[in-house]
Amino acid sequence: MSVPKAFSASQTVPEQWYTGSLFSPSPAETKAGALAVEPYFQGAVPSGRFDAQGEIRPVTAQRSVSQYTLIKYGLTDRLSIYSLPTFSYGWGKGQSSTGVKFNDLPIELHYNILTARPARYRPSVTAYLGVIAPTGNYSGLSQSQNGVGQGVWFLRFGFQSQSVYRLMGHAARLRIWAVGRQPLTTAHLHDITSYGTSTGFLGTAHPGTFGNEGASFEYGLTKSWVMSLDLYGTWAGSTELTGKYRKTSQVVHTRSSWSGSYNLGPAMEYNWSPAMGFIGGVIVPFTGHNASRAIMPEVAVNMVF
Repeated sequence: MSVPKAFSASQTVPEQWYTGSLFSPSPAETKAGALAVEPYFQGAVPSGRFDAQGEIRPVTAQRSVSQYTLIKYGLTDRLSIYSLPTFSYGWGKGQSSTGVKFNDLPIELHYNILTARPARYRPSVTAYLGVIAPTGNYSGLSQSQNGVGQGVWFLRFGFQSQSVYRLMGHAARLRIWAVGRQPLTTAHLHDITSYGTSTGFLGTAHPGTFGNEGASFEYGLTKSWVMSLDLYGTWAGSTELTGKYRKTSQVVHTRSSWSGSYNLGPAMEYNWSPAMGFIGGVIVPFTGHNASRAIMPEVAVNMVF
């Protein structure tokens, strides 16, 4: 099938500086020794919950702010190591603030199976493989809102493809991806936990597989200014909770429903150079089922050394 002239793979693509869209994962670094650091600040303003039929229902939930930093280092010209340390803070809705909490920690290897050819169309393909370490508080809490972890090791896996085109005389970049997280262990729980249990509970939780997939589009207005848009879906399998309340001998054995949502993430990027840029935008869930709904403004600075 021929490519339309306005959206061409056969012409040289203009030089373009990118930060990267708000949500899409990036490929591995293409140079050994390259270090990418991208600190994000993200707010979350609850705006209801999608029920099983996709209707938005009111819900009482705290507002929160998170600070997470993408760190990626090129071990070779194809292989990178990646981590995403995250801190969060919640407050409001008549509940005590959570204080600053350190969340579960992703650590991952990124491998470029196929590397893009500079200035001309050729997609890169990156494979992801890693873990999530259970570093966040999840059990024996003083209050339920302090739970920011799941208490389980997860396997992280997936892929990402990135390609660049010439569109109406400007550079356009397309990313597609699909990633999953598979639990490897079981969470052992007592008392107040992030799984909704209260004082006196003793048992286990086995969270379901979860993940996301989607596409992002970035269009260069000038070499420095870029419009970007993410369109992606998130999903999570059933969580099984088993245990007993010690004082009442009440037995608990529940299984949650599958959940999911679809989200839009429009943003603007400004890049001072090929190695430094800023992005600001907002993520908005527009449909879903059995999932919380929050409007999430985000800003980030991307730096490559």
